[in-house]
Amino acid sequence: MAYSHELIGNIGVNDESNGRGPLNVGVGVDSLGMCTITFGTSYSLRIPEADVDKLRDILHDASRKMNVQRYDREMEAAMERVATVRTVKM
Repeated sequence: MAYSHELIGNIGVNDESNGRGPLNVGVGVDSLGMCTITFGTSYSLRIPEADVDKLRDILHDASRKMNVQRYDREMEAAMERVATVRTVKM
């Protein structure tokens, strides 16, 4: 079988460290069982399926943690608003 590479897709991610707008992240797979993840034009990872799964899992864990943190911030802000309303009414 001849070597082939299939681009799965590209997304733009907000990267506060680059200061130039969304960073292009591309993902593709090849016929050798590797996944290539490119970050702009300056960096890429070429990793096997098991590491793709590990990366997916840890990114999902980070997303869940960020969701809990956001919820906690929103709840704290809402409670502060309620406390302010109660103080004004008394």
